[in-house]
Amino acid sequence: MLIRIDGDSLPKRAAIFALVITVGILATFTLSGFNTATTLAALRFIGVPGAITAFLLSCFLVHSLFVYEQHKKFADFPQPPRDTFFDGNWPAMRNAQKKNQLFDLFGSWVEEHGQTILFWRQYFPKYFTSDPEVVKAMLTEISIFTKYKYIPNRSFFGQRMTGTSSFLTVTGGSQWAIKRKVMSPYFSKIHLTGMFDKCHDYIRRGLEQQFTEVKPGKTQVDIVEFYGELYQFFLGALGFDMGCGLVSKNAKFHNLVIQGILKWAPRQFGSIKDVLKMRVDDEVNDTICYLTKLRNISRYILTEKIKEHNEKGPLPDDLIHHVITANQLYDEQGVTDTDRLTYMTDDIVTIFLVIDNMAKTIANMMVRVMREPHVYDKMVEEIRQADVSSLQAMDKSLRYTEMVILETLRLHPTLMRGIRVTKTDNTQLNNGLVIKDKGMIFFGQLVLHRSPKYWKDPYEFTPERWESGSRDITAFTYLPFVAGPRVCMGKHLAMLSMKLAMVYTFKDYDMRPIEGEEKDMDWDYRFTIVRPTKGHTVVFSKA
Repeated sequence: MLIRIDGDSLPKRAAIFALVITVGILATFTLSGFNTATTLAALRFIGVPGAITAFLLSCFLVHSLFVYEQHKKFADFPQPPRDTFFDGNWPAMRNAQKKNQLFDLFGSWVEEHGQTILFWRQYFPKYFTSDPEVVKAMLTEISIFTKYKYIPNRSFFGQRMTGTSSFLTVTGGSQWAIKRKVMSPYFSKIHLTGMFDKCHDYIRRGLEQQFTEVKPGKTQVDIVEFYGELYQFFLGALGFDMGCGLVSKNAKFHNLVIQGILKWAPRQFGSIKDVLKMRVDDEVNDTICYLTKLRNISRYILTEKIKEHNEKGPLPDDLIHHVITANQLYDEQGVTDTDRLTYMTDDIVTIFLVIDNMAKTIANMMVRVMREPHVYDKMVEEIRQADVSSLQAMDKSLRYTEMVILETLRLHPTLMRGIRVTKTDNTQLNNGLVIKDKGMIFFGQLVLHRSPKYWKDPYEFTPERWESGSRDITAFTYLPFVAGPRVCMGKHLAMLSMKLAMVYTFKDYDMRPIEGEEKDMDWDYRFTIVRPTKGHTVVFSKA
């Protein structure tokens, strides 16, 4: 008679068997009163290697039992088949990540198994959703979902970058509420209307400086670096220049630091082999030193600005004054002045980093429109006739350019995913599914923005789809600036500055890909910030 044992039940049965053996051995030693002679006799009987083997086997099979129970516990939630018993879906995810196709994999999973799925990163269950209603709850129901606090890329090989207390990384509570309340008015469209002339001046002067190093028709320009330097220069408009061009005149160095951080920081969590290689890489070690210098520069700026803030009071057009006010209002027990200075430094470094998102968006857009001749010609024609005498006039005269920016952010959002954690066990979603325990759930802009369920011809670059604004767009399927209480505060500043950058790029210049790359374009979607990897080297020529 054959006894059939189901494959999934085998680890459980084997683990119980190993536990019986292990308990038997321990019971023998205990009953003998740990008598040396008896213990030695028992060891001689099974042998030391046998005892070690039994112990390791029992550990392995207890772990197997744990994994089996995990799989059993979450079996009722829609999920793709696991690749292996222990690694879950991790092998497929790791392989897709290497091929720059991770979000394509998630897109195929939600299409096949449902809009909200569970997946296994080894034996840890996590969730992913492309359901707009679930995404809405994640972004708006702050009593149910919270931002994930322990994202590891807040430091770089031990050197603090943004910490977990900056206005961008703080997860919630009174610290987040105070920072949001103090800083949001600075980024409002009403306030930016009054700052338009200053922003206009810095973008114009920044591009004039950039073009001094360009020989029309000859110089090959990396537009990722070109616009990265422009936006580090632009920080002067927000109060960083200290009246002496402190930041804008050092834009090239600051951009070098930022690009190094964005390149290397996400890779410090790779394999041990890769990490060891990084630790002896000159570029990595230079980046660590540069990051230290950037934090020291940020502390110097803050020290001087705190003096100015105390003497003159907060200045409405100075972003750093808002940072200082927000941190001074935060009065939690145990927080010292040294802590506050550290938190403010985190805020300043965060601003250095996030301002680069605008530069990356422009680079993504340029790569795309240079290979869409009808879009390029229509946009450039509009730009050269634009009225940039005020924010309102610019917005009105650059309607098509705004559509191009929106379409770029749909296909190539600078941020690719969002993460939330449920605050309680057994959270019921509005689609009837239940997240057991305190689960981590993701959504992906790259999946939402390219879903045929919500977009016609989702992979086509079609600015005209924005002719009616967002009225025809399903809510919470377009999230370049996220949404809800944590919507990006700087979205209006981003649109204002990108339009000005377009104006002063194409006012006197045309742009074309270098020879041999006329049709080449590709992007890196492996890490947090999307950036072009092909087609971003260009030649400018006089218009």
